[in-house]
Amino acid sequence: MRSSHVGSFPLEYNFNNVERILVDLAFLGLDVPPYPQLRGFVDIYLEPLVKSGVVFYERGLFYSSPEKICSWRGVVSVPEAEYAISVVKKRKLEFKGLRAPVTGPFTLASRIYLSKESVMLSNTMLTLREIVEEFFKKYVSLFVEYIATLGYSVIFLDEPILGVIIGSRRNLYGYSDIDIIEVLDHVAKQVGNIELGIHVCGRIHKRIFEILTQTTRIKYISLEFHDNPSNIEVIDKSLLEKYDKIISPGIISTKIPKLESEEEAYTLLEKIYNASSGRVDLISGDCGFGGLRGALGNSEEEYKLALLKLERVIKACKRLETQKFH
Repeated sequence: MRSSHVGSFPLEYNFNNVERILVDLAFLGLDVPPYPQLRGFVDIYLEPLVKSGVVFYERGLFYSSPEKICSWRGVVSVPEAEYAISVVKKRKLEFKGLRAPVTGPFTLASRIYLSKESVMLSNTMLTLREIVEEFFKKYVSLFVEYIATLGYSVIFLDEPILGVIIGSRRNLYGYSDIDIIEVLDHVAKQVGNIELGIHVCGRIHKRIFEILTQTTRIKYISLEFHDNPSNIEVIDKSLLEKYDKIISPGIISTKIPKLESEEEAYTLLEKIYNASSGRVDLISGDCGFGGLRGALGNSEEEYKLALLKLERVIKACKRLETQKFH
């Protein structure tokens, strides 16, 4: 079982902080760190569209039209992901793998508005199923290919919006279960020996779990369990076994500015381990630590707390390994 992290930290975006975080994570002994996300996870992945002029950015919001966005012909890049690789090589940092969080097609589409009339979800590109299937799935798959060439061994698609569009009885905007699975499978391209996962925030219900397990190319399902303990009840070990999936559980809060005890983190991990028949790996916090930004009024204190929380994750992993395998 490997310890990991979803992506973000509550520090200012600059390359010095990217380097600092990676050095700190190596010192902590985190097995599979991500490139540190210090900008918005949507901003990073829409930047190529904004730079080329097909997406317009104003006051924190993104706007475009189907005609404009489908005219895009460019290249993708994530500067901090490239720099993180160079830091690991330059500093000779030792990890069991490197993780790249990539914002998924449904979530990106949900953040681009069709007009300035409304900031409702119904006024976004997510409502245009053909645009998601024709443009966004291909656009995000370019990032997956690109990230793989940089040297990352683990890629997770961040798709918080799936918790909204997959309903307990039916899906929003005409998406069938098969539509969602096909888009995710197209994006989750098998490139070399890359391990592929998906992260969905918040409380989930049974249908979300069922759909995620049916994707053919995604191996790891990252879910929140600390702040949403009811997610344990959704775990269906028969589906995990049938589709050969692994749970990547969040076992500490990434929003509450309070340090969990070692016992609390371990007890939750053991509970998830038992509920999933031991199908657990890449253990982390619930989400990214961007949720701690502003919580203590001091970014240094917030960052220090994030590291202490990750230390709890690492210790819980080691303790469970000792209990179960020795």
